Amino acid sequence: MFWLGWEKAQPCPLADNDEPKVSIVVAVRNEEESIADLIDDISKQNYSSELLELIIIDDHSEDNTAALIRELTNSTSLNIRFKSLDKGSGKKDAISAGIELASNEYILTTDGDCRVPQDWVASMVRCFVNPEIQFVSGPVKLYPQDTFFQRLQAIEFSSLITSGAATLTLGWPTMANAANMAFRKSTYNEAKVDSKEIASGDDVFLLHSISQRYKNGYTFCRDENAIVTTSSSASLQSFYQQRKRWSGKWQHYNDMPTVLLAAFVFLVNITLLSVPILVFGDYVSWELAINLFVVKMLFEFWFLREGQKFFKTTFLLHEFIILAIIYPAYVTIMALAGLIGSYQWKGRSTQ
Repeated sequence: MFWLGWEKAQPCPLADNDEPKVSIVVAVRNEEESIADLIDDISKQNYSSELLELIIIDDHSEDNTAALIRELTNSTSLNIRFKSLDKGSGKKDAISAGIELASNEYILTTDGDCRVPQDWVASMVRCFVNPEIQFVSGPVKLYPQDTFFQRLQAIEFSSLITSGAATLTLGWPTMANAANMAFRKSTYNEAKVDSKEIASGDDVFLLHSISQRYKNGYTFCRDENAIVTTSSSASLQSFYQQRKRWSGKWQHYNDMPTVLLAAFVFLVNITLLSVPILVFGDYVSWELAINLFVVKMLFEFWFLREGQKFFKTTFLLHEFIILAIIYPAYVTIMALAGLIGSYQWKGRSTQ
C-alpha cells in the first residue's frame, strides 16, 4: 500500500500564472555554524527576489547566532526580517511568531541547519496552483552519508519521509517534516493547534488539523528540485535524543488513522522481538520464523529502494540487513522512551 502511495506522488504542475509573494519562516537556536549557508541558498533561489521575504526567529540562542544573522542581514539584498523570541520558548513558539510577522499568504518553513536547492521555493509554491491545496509536504534527506552510522540514519529517515508521503498521497495524512513544508497563512491561523503540553510537533499537528478541515487540501511535492538536505546526528546520544523527541509526539495524537498506524508499527516490531522466545519455547518453528523475517525484509527493501532512487542515494545490502535486524528493538525502545522523561535538545531539557 505504501509503495502504491509513493508511486502515485508526483511533482506539482507548472504554473501559468504569476509567481506569488512568499514568506520563508525559519526558527533557529544555536545555529551559528549553519545559518549563513541557508541564507546564501535562499538568496540564490530561482525566484524573483522582490517576491521573497525571509523571517528568522531566534529561540534564545546561547551562541553567536543572533549577531551573525544581523551581520548577514546588512550584507545581502535579500529581504530578511529578524526577531528574537520574547514571549515563550521552543520551536513551536518561534514558528508561530514568524508566521504572525509574515506579510504574505504563502508560507514556507525550513530549519536553520538545512540546505535548500535553487528551485526549492518555485517547486513547493507551484503546488498551490490547485486552489484546493492548503498544505504541501516536501522531501527531506539526511547528509552526509559517509560513515556507516550516517548511512543507517539515512535509510531509516528516508523510510519515514517516503511513508509519510505515501499515506498523504493516499488521503491518509500521518507525517510531515517542518524542514520542508508550505501552507497558506490564512489556513494556518484557522487550523493552528494549541498543544502547549508538548514542545515538538509543529509540523504533524498542523497537518492533522488542516486535513480534518480540508479533505483534499494537502499534497506531497515529489520533486527532486524540492529536496531539502538536513544534517545527520553526530553521535548516538544526539540521535537518541532526537528520536525520543519525535516518538514523544505519538501519545498526543488525536487523529485515529495515525494512532492506528503507530500502534500497528509498534505491535509488528514487538512481535518480531518475541519470535526468538517463541522459537526456543517450541511454539513456533525456525522455518516459520525465518520465512516471516525474510518476507518482511523483501517488502521493506523493495519499498526503500524506490525511495533511494528518488533521493539519489545508495545503501549497501549488508547495511540494510543490519538495520532490519536491529530495527524491531529500536522501534520498541524508542516508543517506550518517548512515553517517559524529558529529552535534551539544542542545549535545553524539554518534557
